[in-house]
Parts: sequence; C-alpha cells; structure tokens
Amino acid sequence: MRVIVPLAGPDFVREGGALKAMIPLDGQLLLRRVLTSRPWAQGVAPEDHAFVLIDGPETRAFARGELAQWYPGASVTFLSRYTRGAALSALAGMVSGADMGEPIVVDLADILYTSTLDPKAMFAANPACGGIALTFPSDNPAYSYLRLDAFGAFSEAAEKRVISNNASAGTYMFRDLPTYLRALAHGLENAASQTFRDLFFVCPLFNGVHDQGKSVLLAPVTDVTDIKVETSHV
Repeated sequence: MRVIVPLAGPDFVREGGALKAMIPLDGQLLLRRVLTSRPWAQGVAPEDHAFVLIDGPETRAFARGELAQWYPGASVTFLSRYTRGAALSALAGMVSGADMGEPIVVDLADILYTSTLDPKAMFAANPACGGIALTFPSDNPAYSYLRLDAFGAFSEAAEKRVISNNASAGTYMFRDLPTYLRALAHGLENAASQTFRDLFFVCPLFNGVHDQGKSVLLAPVTDVTDIKVETSHV
C-alpha cells in the first residue's frame, strides 16, 4: 500500500515562513501526529510514503530535516507552481516507483479521527470495490460529501455541497493506480460538474470510480477533530 500526502496547497507555508505541518498538536508536530494516528500507520513502511510539496526554501529544509527523519526513503516531489487542486497534486506522488497494482491512500492530513479500517483487507474482501471513503456525520458545507442510493450503494460525491450527512474525513483509498488515473480522467473530461471554484478535489474522483462500474464503500470514523479549525488561530 502506498500513502500519498499532498502538501502543496497555498496554506502550507504560512506568513513568516512557518509550516502548517510543524504546528504543535498533542505533544507532537501536526503532520506526524496525524499520520501516526491512522490505523494502517504501523503497516506502511516509511519508503511507501510519498509527499508532494511546493518548492521553496522552507519546504526544502522541511524535507531534508523532519520528513527525512520521520520517513526515511520516502518519495518527496517538489512542484514549481500550484496545481489546480489536490487531485492533481497527489498525482505527482504516485509516479515515483509505485507498484501499479497496490492500493493507494491519499491523505490530506488535516482531520484527526479514530478508525479501525484495514484498507488492504477491505479491498481484498470486495473485488468489485474501486474506492473507499472515510466519513462522519455532518451538515457543514465546508466538507465534501458522499451520497448513497435507496439500496445503500454509493451514487454521488460532491465538493462543498451537502448532498447527504456523509461528510468526508479527508482520507481517500483507491484500489490501484489505474483506477485513480481513470477516475482523474473522468474528472478532467467533466470539469464543469466535477470541480469546485475551478479546482479538482479528491473526493469527486469517486464519481469517476463509479463511472468505471466499480463500487465505492463508506467506512465511518469517530472522534473527529478538524485540524483546519483547531489550528486556524495558530
């Protein structure tokens, strides 16, 4: 399994050069606190992580320092400019030495939660499954949402639009790289309906998974803490 962490958004390097990943949280630095809390953290080797950063002196120093210490051997990709959203930024972390057939986790690393999910086991037990979304109950339009049909099967994902009470916890699983690429292509081909403010977010890619004839499963999480809210004043 490969964990992709896109950190190339405009809010990562804060005013004065401070990094969002380095905010103290529960006695640890934010990024490390979040990633080590995931239920699959112990089963993913450091070199099976990939980080995507916007290029700059602060992010280069972070990659040489903390990232190299926490995740030795991990892939680090620097982007020379901002992309049109996390779905495209994440792609940069998928093309460096990845096994095309292994599950992919795209973790935005900005929401803490409790979960017991084993993505590899869930994919193995559900051969028709192309994607897994971690969700929690909400009606806040700040989140992305996934809707189920009358039979309990996934039918739609939307960004910043409350189409159900299944809010995304910001961590997304795809069966393999081809599934992700086809889902991304679907988003690009249908940009008018699959973007928010002209940006490609990760959650709507599940519409592209559904378009492939594959199912998307929802896995509930508890004890949700939205770090974007908790650290907005830091």
